[in-house]
Amino acid sequence: MGRIWVICCEEGLYGTARQEVLKRDGDARIARVASVEEMMSLRALCESERVGIVVAGRGASLDRTARDVARIRQQGLGDDVLAILTGCGPGSVARMLRAGANEVIAAEGEWAGCALPDQPLALGTCMEDDGCGCTVDGAPPFRDDLVPLEELWPPLDEPDDEVGAGPSALERTGDCGISCKGSVRTGRDGVDMPAADAHELKEVAARAGANSAMSGGGHRAPLVAVVSGRGGVGKTTVVAGLATCAARVGLRSAVLDLDLMCGDMPAVLGVDAFKGLEGLMAHENGGSIAECDIEATAMRVGPGLTLWGPLAEGERAELFGDSVEQLIDVLRSAADVIFADTSCFWGDAVAVAVGACDRCLVVGGAGETSGASAARAVALAMRLGVPATRMTSVFNGVGGCGSGEEEALRFEMGASLRSRARISDGGDRVSGLLSFGKLDALIAEDCAFSRDMRSFAGELLSELGCRMVGSLEPAPQNAPATKFRLPWGKRGSGER
Repeated sequence: MGRIWVICCEEGLYGTARQEVLKRDGDARIARVASVEEMMSLRALCESERVGIVVAGRGASLDRTARDVARIRQQGLGDDVLAILTGCGPGSVARMLRAGANEVIAAEGEWAGCALPDQPLALGTCMEDDGCGCTVDGAPPFRDDLVPLEELWPPLDEPDDEVGAGPSALERTGDCGISCKGSVRTGRDGVDMPAADAHELKEVAARAGANSAMSGGGHRAPLVAVVSGRGGVGKTTVVAGLATCAARVGLRSAVLDLDLMCGDMPAVLGVDAFKGLEGLMAHENGGSIAECDIEATAMRVGPGLTLWGPLAEGERAELFGDSVEQLIDVLRSAADVIFADTSCFWGDAVAVAVGACDRCLVVGGAGETSGASAARAVALAMRLGVPATRMTSVFNGVGGCGSGEEEALRFEMGASLRSRARISDGGDRVSGLLSFGKLDALIAEDCAFSRDMRSFAGELLSELGCRMVGSLEPAPQNAPATKFRLPWGKRGSGER
């Protein structure tokens, strides 16, 4: 039984608030109240429980929200206070922090809470009446026959083993069919966006965020998008390492290579028979991909690990934004965790993954421009709807040539993210094993790169609420049971 969370919010914001709670605690017990007075009454009946508080507000009500946060802190109603704001600027965020909030999430009003997750959405209607701009484009309801078969993620060990098949896929969350177009406001956390810059990408990301926010209830796999400001920093290695670690602890790990033109994830993971993503083209069945297409394009890397992408015909990359969006929706309910590798060119497919992600990893490496590249990647992710609280800077290759402490600090200062991680350089050993698709053997080794990767993966999966079975640490090497004696004695004495 999970922790108690009490949500105090306006009508229409409950969906977003509930989703944020479930990301932190999948077994959370949630109570919704309309005022601080009701919260005080409920808290009095739960004296022995550790209670978390969520306060959500928008626009003109932000003053009242700040007062509620301060009052909650003064009364000691909750151990953790999370504030969710829509239509606000940096000043409002700072005000909430001064009032006593542990964390503030600045959510755009266009996609936050367009429908309550426990209520059905009628075709052609939007449950918000605040001018959010959401319209239902007449898409058919989400189809139950699009779930990949269980065989895509075979058990990690034999059926009679202790680990078994890991958590099973649960109830489908569904696709709300909502498209938020033409009303996405610019600017987030003080980052301004030019009028014509990435306009179409923001529409795609907003729709993906809306679908993600609507999918309350049931099983929902977290999505981790890995981005960078330039190539050659090790995004693919980081994605492959995290996915391998997830599979080792009993999770059904889905990997998307969204560098659709030139991705090399199949080679890194050691795929025997490459399958392009062309089979996912949503041109039949009313514009929806089918289960057989998902299975036909899946590459089973090993127990618990399945890969999709890239394309065999890279010139068709711009046609697969909708197909990738539908694939992510399906994998949300069929996998336990999803990792998306991206390219430096952010087309529709990358925008979908970044806009709907639960955690965005900004990867950097050696180079004079690593800090500036990281800053551009962070700014673009923010413009697509990812708050800084969901981003982590990852400096890859610490200790390698040109990747010392100074370079790492330059990258981290450029990214300006509170959450940071570093992964040690693996040298020629890592390059050699990756070139032969032996990443799983590398992760199990006792070297600086493997230790950092296992540690980072464990922390990330725990924060995302993934239920891990077993340990990421390699099994200790047992000492020989018998000590060998030399067959000769000491010279001169004859003693042994």
